[in-house]
Amino acid sequence: MQALVKYHGLKDWSLRLPYHDSISVNTTSMKTEASISDSKAGGVFIEGKPNESANGRLQAVVSSLAPGKKVGEFRIDSVNLPNSRAKGIGYSSSAGAALTLLCHRALVGGKPDLTRLSRTARLFAASASRSLVGGFSRLYAGKDDESTYAEKFADSRDFDLRMVIVPLQSKVKTEDAHREVLSSPFFKARVESAQKRCEEMQKAILGNDLDAVGRLAEKDTLELHSLTMTGDSGLIIMTEDSLRIIRRVKGLRSDGLKAYFSMQTGPSVFINTSPEDQEAVLNSIQGLGYKAYESSVGAGASIV
Repeated sequence: MQALVKYHGLKDWSLRLPYHDSISVNTTSMKTEASISDSKAGGVFIEGKPNESANGRLQAVVSSLAPGKKVGEFRIDSVNLPNSRAKGIGYSSSAGAALTLLCHRALVGGKPDLTRLSRTARLFAASASRSLVGGFSRLYAGKDDESTYAEKFADSRDFDLRMVIVPLQSKVKTEDAHREVLSSPFFKARVESAQKRCEEMQKAILGNDLDAVGRLAEKDTLELHSLTMTGDSGLIIMTEDSLRIIRRVKGLRSDGLKAYFSMQTGPSVFINTSPEDQEAVLNSIQGLGYKAYESSVGAGASIV
């Protein structure tokens, strides 16, 4: 999942309520696959290893779906594909979406109301709300659990966005970054700016306007990372590789290609482009020596 307008910081950590709305698009090349089974070794296992952090976050989801039920009473095996060590790709979002839908199927059954279930996925990660419903989706930042949910407002039929994704590794934890930005002197301005940008971004997507979407995502990226750098710890998440790719993207645009960079809370870079220019962008990034993946607009979580 690529967040086009990112949220940063939470005003309620137990309910994971963000300060402002956010908009994202699911991808077709990055995904989480998960399965559930009865096992004495219960809990969440990521690539075969138990994960206590995921257990704690999933317990809130399970308690919402089936009060009294414990994560340790069943086993979930989860894997992020194709590059599980990358940061800033949206794997916590896809994992939260996949695990929430999986638990609903096992504990509740029946066809879920995705808008309602997006509230439940938010308890794992606010961005999982958007990933769950898929396509181009918006998370509405309300005042409480009921008013904070995600809805899909467009898909590839409305806007055939193409992406080239460059996964990069980092040791920075997203949770730490969410706490860090609150100490930035620019945080209040960011909340107002991002809320306004959501309106502009949604309009650009529905208007099939790649240039506007690209410019807005770039501005949002730079604004987001400026917050982490101006917090108390001076947290710098971009790497030399991130900057090298950004410079190449700007060069491609100067050469007449449709290419715009976008980053989340991590060093990985998304490049938003057109169907006509996607291959040329991919070849250029691979020419720099990076592993990159083509993607189009993806669907939401599903049972397979």
